[in-house]
Amino acid sequence: MPADSPEPDPKEVERRKKEILAAARGEKQAGGPNPMAGIGIQFAVTLLVCLFAGQWLDRRLGTGPWLMLVGMVVGGGVGFWTLVRAGKAATGEGEGKGKGEGGA
Repeated sequence: MPADSPEPDPKEVERRKKEILAAARGEKQAGGPNPMAGIGIQFAVTLLVCLFAGQWLDRRLGTGPWLMLVGMVVGGGVGFWTLVRAGKAATGEGEGKGKGEGGA
C-alpha cells in the first residue's frame, strides 16, 4: 500500500465481509429492496397485454368487443394469480409443500 493511503476501518471491513458472504449464500438482507415493489406494475402490464391482445384479435376476426372482454378477464385473473403467488413467496407461505399436499 502507498504510504499516504489510510488504513481501512476493521469494523467496516468485517461488516462488508459479512454482507458479501450473506449475499453469496442467498440470504435476505435487512433494508434491502422490497420484493413486492414492482407487483402493481406487473399486474397492470399483464392486464394490459391481455386486453390489447383481445382487442387485436377482435379487429383481425371482426368479433366486436367480445375477445377484448375475454382478454381483460383473463389478464385480470392471471395478474391476480401472479399477485397471490408473489405474496406467498415474499411471506414464505407454501414452502416445503409438494404438489398434491393440501393443508387442512
